[in-house]
Amino acid sequence: MKYRGTSIWMAGLALACVLVNPAVAQKGGVLARMPGEAPSMAPDGVPATASIPAGTFLMGADAEALSPSITKGFGVMSSRPKHGDFDEVPAHRVRISHGFKIGVTQVSPEEFARFDPSYKAHSATPAYAAGVSWEQAMAYCRWLTKKTGEPWRLPTEAEWEYVARAGGTHLYGDSDTPHGIDHANRFGVENMEVGRPEWTLDWYGPYPDSPEVQTDPTGAASGMTRVVRGGGLDWRHTATKTSPDFNVPATSPYFSRPANRASLPPSYASANGNVGFRVVQAPMPAAHPTAPWHYFFQTAIKQKDILGGPALGKAINKPDMSRPLYRTHELFPDLGDRNMRGIGWKLGLAPGLGINYHNSAIQVLPNGDLLAAYYNTPDQEDDPDQTVMTLRRRAGSEEWDMPEPWPIFADAGLAAPVIWNDPVHQSQPGGKVWFFWGFARLIGAPPFAWATSSDNGATWSAAHFPFFPQPIGRYVSQPINSIVRGPDGAIYMPTDSTGRDPDGNGSISVVWKTADEGKTWSDTGGRTAGRHTTIVFAKNGDLLGIGGKNSEINGHMPMATSHDDGKTWVKSETPFDELMSGERPSVIRLKSGHLFFVADYNPKRQKHNHKDGSYVALSNDDGKTWTIKRLPPDILTVGYTTATQGPDGVIHVVTSKNKVNYEIELNEAWILDKSAGDAQTTIGEITHIRHVTERYPNGKVKGTWSAGLAADGRILLEGKQQFFYPSGKPMWTVTFHAGRKTGEERYQREDGTFIWVKNYSADGAWTWENFDEHGKQTAESHWRGKTLESSDVPENGPFDKIPGADKLGPPPGE
Repeated sequence: MKYRGTSIWMAGLALACVLVNPAVAQKGGVLARMPGEAPSMAPDGVPATASIPAGTFLMGADAEALSPSITKGFGVMSSRPKHGDFDEVPAHRVRISHGFKIGVTQVSPEEFARFDPSYKAHSATPAYAAGVSWEQAMAYCRWLTKKTGEPWRLPTEAEWEYVARAGGTHLYGDSDTPHGIDHANRFGVENMEVGRPEWTLDWYGPYPDSPEVQTDPTGAASGMTRVVRGGGLDWRHTATKTSPDFNVPATSPYFSRPANRASLPPSYASANGNVGFRVVQAPMPAAHPTAPWHYFFQTAIKQKDILGGPALGKAINKPDMSRPLYRTHELFPDLGDRNMRGIGWKLGLAPGLGINYHNSAIQVLPNGDLLAAYYNTPDQEDDPDQTVMTLRRRAGSEEWDMPEPWPIFADAGLAAPVIWNDPVHQSQPGGKVWFFWGFARLIGAPPFAWATSSDNGATWSAAHFPFFPQPIGRYVSQPINSIVRGPDGAIYMPTDSTGRDPDGNGSISVVWKTADEGKTWSDTGGRTAGRHTTIVFAKNGDLLGIGGKNSEINGHMPMATSHDDGKTWVKSETPFDELMSGERPSVIRLKSGHLFFVADYNPKRQKHNHKDGSYVALSNDDGKTWTIKRLPPDILTVGYTTATQGPDGVIHVVTSKNKVNYEIELNEAWILDKSAGDAQTTIGEITHIRHVTERYPNGKVKGTWSAGLAADGRILLEGKQQFFYPSGKPMWTVTFHAGRKTGEERYQREDGTFIWVKNYSADGAWTWENFDEHGKQTAESHWRGKTLESSDVPENGPFDKIPGADKLGPPPGE
């Protein structure tokens, strides 16, 4: 099997059970067989079509509540919303203004093979051409257009749902239950809700929040993923006596509803995948795009450093690293026992944000901002709605912005983010930041995916998938927290693995390598001595892997050493406690040359959240000996932790599964001073204030701000900060005192209406007002730090009501 760009090609069925993701692999390493037989192909090889009339329908979540038979079980671990997922609302009227022809069923393997003779049907999906990318599907449409002289394309998302509903208002269009295999709906179209996901034409984005009828919509103007309809993407195989090949949640009725939305990058393909497509015979539609997803963590990003240029002398360059430094910054909002979907989203927290955050990442960006990421899930781990959650602490600010779910592959649970500021590019203005992630249970998932940014995370590349020219070994699609460049200039990154090392240990990790900046990747060959192994290069060029969990030598965490860049490993014992479930260590090389290590104590060798406290450690001899110091008592666990160091020498650690999760700032002096506690340094007055202006390429002002020197040597924001749209209209206005917000903060649309307004008191209390697109206030809440104290949103309000459904009258002319 090979991953080419984002495509996975079969290199022999004999390799299948070795190369696919074991976390989602059963029955020989592939998806259990889905029912159905391919239709007979017409003599000319053109797919059979059904004629669809123009018309109007209600698109989006159904007003009728979903029954437990649809929302319960099926391998879906989190509770499901009563009416569908957040991306299915608001329900809105759509008019399809022109009739068109659409494939009666998905393009068959034989039909696709006419276009690509190398394509071979997979035994798990014999009835349709599955595992192809959006790009391959579009290429097929171009080929079919040239072959027939008639225009062919993919259906828009609206056209697909219109056909699936077939003029009906039931949960499955013209039926209360999904149609069976090869059973036609009222439009004469088959297999739209039998668990076969299909590509559509559109970029994935939010539905417009407007009572206006949308005519021939074509989806978001841009995005990272294209919309997939018709079935689920994640898999946990559950066999029953009556259904030995029952695949869930991929084929569960919840994900087969006409309203359900999934999405994947347009280049994603997998020889073991389940995504296919059907064709439309009609000209390419005129563009009627809607706004893409908008993220505050990508908004108003400084491309200069906080001082706008050279520092004001040596005194302001960085804090005094000879003085012990220890500070904490709270990361996540705390709603108490309030419902995130019913309360949090209405208060202004991003839709899709859940309540379970785990598996951390943190990195200092070229402009001095910090970017952190965790997985984010509605409730339980590995749910198909699991996303990565990203948040930013802007340089000179003491506070983290609220987290947002990004990236999102709808219904394809993401996991294990890792962020890396590539040292090779750090001299460039925007540097190069790599953002890696894995997949919880995506069918046919590769070991990892990534995107890059050269503007401090304001924009990101398309999602990339690894290409392996040579066969690879077993793996789990879960990256670990360390990415390093070796002495040879290559990039090394570990993920979890399955299988066993030579001495029988079944808790291992694999290290991947690219010597050409991500164009091609290879499996280094060996496997480390623990799951979630964190890696670093020794001064002599050896590759060191420490930990991670469920592996021990005499009750202690092992270290694995490789003299051949990961091909073989030798184990040795460390002084650290063995880690079990829910824990992962982190190791980095400091600018001083020392190794820094952080992990949990586990003296009783307990699983999960035992809360025995955590520690940090330094080594000046590549792990032979360590100086260890316990973290303060409020750090009960660092959990799946990650560490990084900024150019100023400050070490940043993020916790996972602590009662309050923090970003911890500390330095080597604090570790070495046994008497230094958790007292936060006094900021004092800000001096040497500098006023900075940044401009757009057209010369208009992008942002203005002020920053200066605190008594402890840090550079903090001080005074008014304002950012503008390219048109010159105000976007974001806030005032800082010693890095903390004070007074009024305004975030507004280009037309001047408010998105939200926040007001800060000196005692840490603040008020958050949110507004709709017309400038009408929708919610007011009161917070202290990151903790919600009260709001005007009813605690038990009708939050499951479908937004928009009540204000939509019949379309004109009906």
